[in-house]
Amino acid sequence: MNPTYYIPSERVLKPSQDYEFLQKEGLKHVEKLGNRLWTDYNAHDPGITILEALSFMITELGYRTDFDIKDLLADKNGQIQNQSFFTARDIMTNAPVTELDYRKLLIDIEGVSNAWYLATKKETDLYGYHLPHKAEKNIYINILEDKLSFTPKDKNNKLLESLSVRGLNKIKIELAEDPVLGNLNTTELEFAFLQSGKWVQVKITPDFSSWNDPKALLLGKMDKPTKIKNKKTELKDNTVIITVMRTIQVNDILKLTIEPFNSNEINEVKEYFSTEKPVCEIISLLKDKKIKIDHIFRTVQQRLHQNRNLIEDFLCVETIETVEIGFCADIELAPETDSVETMARIQMAIENILNPPVRFYTLSQLTEQGLNSTEIFSGPKLEHGFLKDEELRKAQLPASVHASDIIAALMEIEGVVSVENLMMTAYNSLGKPIMGSTNQKWCLHLSGEEKPVFSGERSKILLFQKNIPFLLSETNQMQVEQKVLQLKAQLQNYKLYSVQNDLPVPQGQFYQLDEYYSIQEEFPITYGLGKNQLSDKVPEKRKAQVKQLKAYLHFYDQLLADFFSQLYNAKNIFDLKPLQQTYFPNYLETDPKTGENFYGKEIYGDDFKNKLLSGETDTDVSLEETQAVFYDRRNRVLDHLMARFSESFNDYVFMMYRVSQDAGGLGEFSFQPQDLINDKEAFIKDYAETSYKRGLGIDYLHAGLINNTFDFQDLWDTDHSSGYERRAARLLGINHIGLRDIVTETEVQTQWTLPVKINNESVVYKIVQPATDLEEKWKWAQQNLLNPTAYFIHKQGNKFFIYLGVQPKKIATVDKTFTSNQQASEYLYQLMQALNEAYENFYCLEHILLRPFPHLDDDAEDLLSVCLKDDCKDEANNDPYSFKATIVLPGYLSRFRSIAFRRYAEQIFRQEAPAHVLLKICWVNSGDMWDFQEAYKNWLGSYRHFRLRYCSKTLMKKDFTQYTKYHKALLKSLKKLNTIYPEGNLYDCQLSETTNPIILGSTSLGTL
Repeated sequence: MNPTYYIPSERVLKPSQDYEFLQKEGLKHVEKLGNRLWTDYNAHDPGITILEALSFMITELGYRTDFDIKDLLADKNGQIQNQSFFTARDIMTNAPVTELDYRKLLIDIEGVSNAWYLATKKETDLYGYHLPHKAEKNIYINILEDKLSFTPKDKNNKLLESLSVRGLNKIKIELAEDPVLGNLNTTELEFAFLQSGKWVQVKITPDFSSWNDPKALLLGKMDKPTKIKNKKTELKDNTVIITVMRTIQVNDILKLTIEPFNSNEINEVKEYFSTEKPVCEIISLLKDKKIKIDHIFRTVQQRLHQNRNLIEDFLCVETIETVEIGFCADIELAPETDSVETMARIQMAIENILNPPVRFYTLSQLTEQGLNSTEIFSGPKLEHGFLKDEELRKAQLPASVHASDIIAALMEIEGVVSVENLMMTAYNSLGKPIMGSTNQKWCLHLSGEEKPVFSGERSKILLFQKNIPFLLSETNQMQVEQKVLQLKAQLQNYKLYSVQNDLPVPQGQFYQLDEYYSIQEEFPITYGLGKNQLSDKVPEKRKAQVKQLKAYLHFYDQLLADFFSQLYNAKNIFDLKPLQQTYFPNYLETDPKTGENFYGKEIYGDDFKNKLLSGETDTDVSLEETQAVFYDRRNRVLDHLMARFSESFNDYVFMMYRVSQDAGGLGEFSFQPQDLINDKEAFIKDYAETSYKRGLGIDYLHAGLINNTFDFQDLWDTDHSSGYERRAARLLGINHIGLRDIVTETEVQTQWTLPVKINNESVVYKIVQPATDLEEKWKWAQQNLLNPTAYFIHKQGNKFFIYLGVQPKKIATVDKTFTSNQQASEYLYQLMQALNEAYENFYCLEHILLRPFPHLDDDAEDLLSVCLKDDCKDEANNDPYSFKATIVLPGYLSRFRSIAFRRYAEQIFRQEAPAHVLLKICWVNSGDMWDFQEAYKNWLGSYRHFRLRYCSKTLMKKDFTQYTKYHKALLKSLKKLNTIYPEGNLYDCQLSETTNPIILGSTSLGTL
């Protein structure tokens, strides 16, 4: 018998589903409350009948309530369309943080087989920090002159300490093997051609070793016979050297060195490449190889900058360099061992020690291995399966190779009896032994930045049987090579396609949970309830009694029907769609069983439906819920949803209430309960994305790939921002974060249109009497545009106007008239709300992006300022670039003027930033904000082009000149930033101490 389907002999019911329990409990209450009037508790008593009917109906409610949660949330199609519930892939993953995370992200890219995330240099300074990469500009700490310097000596000719900029990371990738173009990690190309009835294999090496070399650009200009001339072919050291020149630009010269695998075929090689067509065929293949590699590199750059950690940056991406390792060993084999199979496994065992394999796994494979969802979905989202952390750790670039590891791996091979006389030697790219790494018996030291590979050509592994050495024949050696290729193919890190990468959303069974049948259906016929209608012949008194009983029972009908309706709408309560109620009363209009009017409808009042569903007063949501109850219940549900992720808006709520009561803060800009609900809903709705990207800096490339080139998307006037900025904005209730103008008007005008609309109408301001002091009035209006205390309402005749100024002095007016003071006040409130939402924004500038590059001149204006004197000498002050950022906010906005809000905001900014990040937070005036905004906009637009061309070595003088100009302007504006404070009052005995008192570090005295 299948135990899933049998009914247990002693079934235990929950109290809500246990009819006998409910009946007994109800009877206890009846005996307690009605013992003076009720002495008969027999089954025939009408009260007991009512109790039994109610108990039975409650069991139905208990039964439905006990449905699986997926059934309660399912829609009519069985789908769970709830915005507050996230899948494992969405909520458990995170953008790259650790070294392993970044390696996973890069290995997942098409064309990349492995990747490494390295420090800039292995060497460290006095403080233990890694030295800057050789490609970085040298900066020195000049304490005597209180500044940073490009020169290594101060004015007293004393050597200066070098500044080691931290937060830079070096990316090295290993490209996958291409079936046509071969090894993509080098500029070499293997080629085969048919000559005199036999295949000739050659290795072709261009006269450049990097695809970023300007000569590599000639490949696309010399890939056809008509594009080249003066082809020259010569023999040198068993190689054929071909020199070609462009037809239209003879100074463009390209050299190709062709080496045959078999040196005896050198003449066939020279003959084959004696014409332009085969030469152009080679150039075309090299061009295709460059195009493919460029596409991979651009994809890597795009993916890296989309996932760049805050205050960190990447050096130019490079392909991994290899170092060949030769092994010498004497290996004793057991009798009757297959020498070919064993030799292949020996080579593979050594290769696996040097480069442990990394594989992609499916979700089912990892679950079968016993991994839970937290372990599986740790790290970034991948497209081609899952990677295991332990395999990535083993596949690090080794700093040493130990003979003990090699011997242990070889001894595990079936048939190997002993390993003796093991020695290891490392060879450089020229094939020469590396000094200090020759014939090492126990430990071979490596740089830790190169990939060691087993070299069969440079190894001498002798096999013995019964102490008698034997050599593999040429045929056996070919068989060994083929076997090794087969074994490598089995271990190759193939990417998985069309695989399940997320746990499925459960399917539910839809039930019409709000369907309700009247309790009257459960009564005996004699009661005349429900479908059991009384005869017209019965006395009127009898009819009245039945009607009275119906009215009494309707209370229970309504109560139970509302419970069923509430259960049905649980899916809406836990959703994030705009909700107008949290109680869902059910108007019992039609009996779903008969399709007729619901029993008891005859006792309804004419306005009962409207009162039930809409309430009795303007402050009611329904008869069961006031607006205040709705706000409370909706907030508590949203608090519950946030608490699942250990998030809370409590501090935000307390801060907003303080701000709304602060005389120096919002003034008329009060805090509305619906605003809090909207903030919470928006926060939860975006939580999966904001949580995933919470530690990311801005993607300053912001580019897609089209036809193998970057398609740069607009940066300004978009919602583009960093993950860190987006999360901080959500926690601060800022709804529209992005790269856009905060200061929108700069030219003096007599009237201007604001970037907001009230009731779908544009808002226009006009200067009063513009012929007098226009510039002064314009400037004052812009500085006080968002200050609610600078507005007043004035009546002229039968019309009311809104003015901006110091009453009675009028500076500007809203170009709109009103019929009453109340109408004008409501409009002004809406205007203040809209203006603050439109202008509330901030910029986050990461100092690591401002570091000087080698192309910059030794100009002190290109360096950030520091404080190195005794009163502020500190390691953090010595370095203005590492792990530092400046956040610039408009300090003149209503909320942003409040000290309570500023303290909360600064807490959020620092709390959400990584612990090692030092922030400078500036609340600036409109003038400084405008200067910084323009400088930041121009710099950001040029920086991405500068960086790409810098790494591709295609930087032109005009690029350098433009970037230098914007770089200097940004540094200049950054150095000018200062925080502004709201004005306070000096007070005496007659002036209240609580009215804007002077507080050190929080207020300014203003103008006397």
